[in-house]
Amino acid sequence: MFNNFEEKKKKILYRSKYRGIRELDILFEKFTETYSDSLDFNDLNELNELLKIPDWDLLNFIMYPKQTPVNLNSKTFERLRNLKLK
Repeated sequence: MFNNFEEKKKKILYRSKYRGIRELDILFEKFTETYSDSLDFNDLNELNELLKIPDWDLLNFIMYPKQTPVNLNSKTFERLRNLKLK
């Protein structure tokens, strides 16, 4: 699907900025500002999987950790959930 790591990274980070809910846009924008330089291939795959989740579900999983499915227990999801927004 992707020719190389940088192309994949560029596309996934672009997609992360344009969600359907403003709160997620802000959260993903902060995430990319904080972590984009340090993302590895596994992180990008995890982020790509998060972007496949419907907006309202993802927002609820972030806001209400007890409702989070086991398959979302990843380093990338924990980073996203633990961001401090100013």
